[in-house]
Amino acid sequence: MKKTTLMTSLLLAWCGYALAEPLTFGWLESGPARRQKFEKHFLRGDTLQQFAVGKKQVTLPAGSWVISQVHTYAPDMPQAGRDDAGGATADAALGLQDPQSGDRIYLQTLISPPSSRIWLASLSDSCRDASQAKDGTVVYQQQLDSKQTDRQSCVTVSGRKAVDQASGEARLVLTTSVMESRDGDYLAYFHTRTVALPAGQASDLAALDKPTRAFIASQLRWGVALKADIARRMGW
Repeated sequence: MKKTTLMTSLLLAWCGYALAEPLTFGWLESGPARRQKFEKHFLRGDTLQQFAVGKKQVTLPAGSWVISQVHTYAPDMPQAGRDDAGGATADAALGLQDPQSGDRIYLQTLISPPSSRIWLASLSDSCRDASQAKDGTVVYQQQLDSKQTDRQSCVTVSGRKAVDQASGEARLVLTTSVMESRDGDYLAYFHTRTVALPAGQASDLAALDKPTRAFIASQLRWGVALKADIARRMGW
């Protein structure tokens, strides 16, 4: 009986950790206070299955996601001559890596009230159409629902060839990028996976093997669902 009770308690504790309350901020909390709070909430080396900041929630893909980078900044302050921690606005970013697959995820979002800043200055890379791709990047799948600086809602799955410096082998770096934003508030998501590319093989979609094509298709579906869920939660 005691063993059963102990196991139940451990299970509840684990579930409590997995379903922890999202990081939230009081309306009157300053930009520096929000940045400090973010950096204390997300710690390098911790594992994460859900990114939850206010109403913005992202349940991460299957994997063991370890926080590798925590970064906050105040974009309204100049970089030189003043302490940017005093900025009125606050943005935050989180980098994660799955040690088994080598996949990486990067999340970036506004953590100050959106009323304290104007619209995003330009279109994100996620919202640039295939004709604007550069540096050998191939756009495989894309859904561009809104391409205005005050309202961006886009998903792009792209790839580019890279050469491993140690082995000299060709690789294909696949990137899924998602942007969902309104009136300066936003969530940007990037998922990077590197796959082997046989010598001489082209990087266009038709030349890729079946598992890679299936992954690309699944990433588009996942990205579309993610931005729709963010928009619904935020009331956009």
